[in-house]
Amino acid sequence: MLARRSRSSCEYADFVSSQQHTTRPDHQDGGPDPINPDPGRTEHMGEGMSTFTRIAAVVFILGAIAFWAFAFSPQARERFQAPDKIEDPAYAASILARCDVAVAEMDLLPSSISVGTPQERGLIVEQANATLQAMRDDLAALPGGNATDRELIGKWLNDWDFYIADRVAHAEKLASGDTGRFLNTERDGIFIAERMSGFARRNFSRTPDPAGCLPPGDL
Repeated sequence: MLARRSRSSCEYADFVSSQQHTTRPDHQDGGPDPINPDPGRTEHMGEGMSTFTRIAAVVFILGAIAFWAFAFSPQARERFQAPDKIEDPAYAASILARCDVAVAEMDLLPSSISVGTPQERGLIVEQANATLQAMRDDLAALPGGNATDRELIGKWLNDWDFYIADRVAHAEKLASGDTGRFLNTERDGIFIAERMSGFARRNFSRTPDPAGCLPPGDL
């Protein structure tokens, strides 16, 4: 029984060995590899992808150069004008002129920060508020501009209403002896004064002077 089992084991080992030698005869004899029958194909694909990548990179760079060249050109500024930019320059100039009058009047007032008591500061803020309210009313009555311009100015003046109301509340606090800081209304995550300033800089700014229609920095 042992001899017969040993013989069977030897025959099985010879069979396994013969199968291992005959599994890929062509590859061992120098023929095509059944796993990768065309090894040169991978190399050609790599070369093709490299060429495509270089072409795509060149196209991207040229496109970026063309885009930025146009973005800084006068044609781009005319075509892609800011949505809150006043179109009528004469209308914008008349608004700026009225703002300059208000600025000159407020420059004649003493600084509300330098005076002694809160009540004295409150009186100065009240005078400044009256100047700003008169300016706001005059700007609303100014002629000029197209329908879009006047709509934009209307929204801007609406922000001025909130801002002036905040100043009135601050003056009342000062009159009562409260020395707390000025609180500015926030809308859509932006303080009213910041939004007003952004609009003024885009429409009424001058070089080298800052925009005359900015909210005053007297508080």
